[in-house]
Amino acid sequence: MADNATGLQQMLDKFASIAADPHATMREWKQKTNKKVVSCAGLDVPEPLIEAAGMIPMVLLEQNKPIVAANAHVQSHMCGYVRSMVEQALTDDLSYVDCLMIKDCCHEIRMIGDLIPYITDKVKKVQFMYFPPELERGLTQDFTRREMAKMRGIISEIAGSEFSDEDLKKAIAIYNENKSLMIKLYDIRRANPGILSGLDVSRIVQASMCMPKTEHSSLLKELLTLLEEKASSFEKSKDVPVIVSGSICEICKDYVLESIESTGGVIIDDDLYVGSRYFNTLYQTDLDPMEALAQAYFNPVSVCPTKYENRTLGDYQLKMLEDTGAAAVINIMVQNCEPHYYSYFLAHRQLTQQGKKDLDLFIDIENEQTGQVKTRLQSFFESITENMAV
Repeated sequence: MADNATGLQQMLDKFASIAADPHATMREWKQKTNKKVVSCAGLDVPEPLIEAAGMIPMVLLEQNKPIVAANAHVQSHMCGYVRSMVEQALTDDLSYVDCLMIKDCCHEIRMIGDLIPYITDKVKKVQFMYFPPELERGLTQDFTRREMAKMRGIISEIAGSEFSDEDLKKAIAIYNENKSLMIKLYDIRRANPGILSGLDVSRIVQASMCMPKTEHSSLLKELLTLLEEKASSFEKSKDVPVIVSGSICEICKDYVLESIESTGGVIIDDDLYVGSRYFNTLYQTDLDPMEALAQAYFNPVSVCPTKYENRTLGDYQLKMLEDTGAAAVINIMVQNCEPHYYSYFLAHRQLTQQGKKDLDLFIDIENEQTGQVKTRLQSFFESITENMAV
């Protein structure tokens, strides 16, 4: 078991190293493969199209550094993700990127496609894409299909050559393999509370966003083998099992995940941007590949606050609680994200009406609030354990 523990820690350290500096990681891959890099702002950018074109997609995340240069161009009350994106554009972080592709998802990010080329020439190309937020109406679905076809042409232009449907099918298979491996990782975590920390899982997902999927899948297979060996004799955590949801467009802060697990909770599942939202929707392989991409957009597993559908965030969180047996939902609310605010308050009411526990933690991207967060979590977990003891 000592060898297993050592090997497992080495694998987790490798994922952490990759995730620690996404731009350095991607620059290294670009140099090694001589492939173009497309940076994707938003999880709805159809990454298999980029993969099929022979380029490397990278999900653009906020960086853990002060917002300085961006303050001259975006207001302080805008969300941390938008502010960080502008900061990265202004400070050479994106100079190696061949295209920054931005998905329209809210009124704050909508202006960035026009703003960045206007204020800097350090980003080679900025491409804005619009998919309607309405997921279930026939007219908007037809519009989305046309937009995806247009994006295919634009991506081919960036790559310098067209690609076939067969190329796209191969790319979808690569992504489905990686998604399936991540789903298996989450299955192991749910069955063995505490076998992986929330921070470990976050770094594994972050790594998948900034490296070729085939390479990430190769590492995942090694990790899963080690986890399955560990699970055979693992003693499950007795702490309060929780689901962590939120952090829309942002990484859930390390200190938040660590605080949850140091104050009486154990994370057994999540509905995070850098988490299950990224991989939990598989592409249908029995469809035309372009239609498979469209259907994945129309029928996501998670509920997104920036889209309109018959389900609510509360519906989804209630289903997660039922499926996992978790005792509560911890909602990570980022500052100045209006879509998430509106959806959360409705979800909170829905969970309360069903007698379910949830806690909201408002997080500022630029200011760490460890003491306040720990105090609220301790009180929350104590209330749950007291009720369970009665």
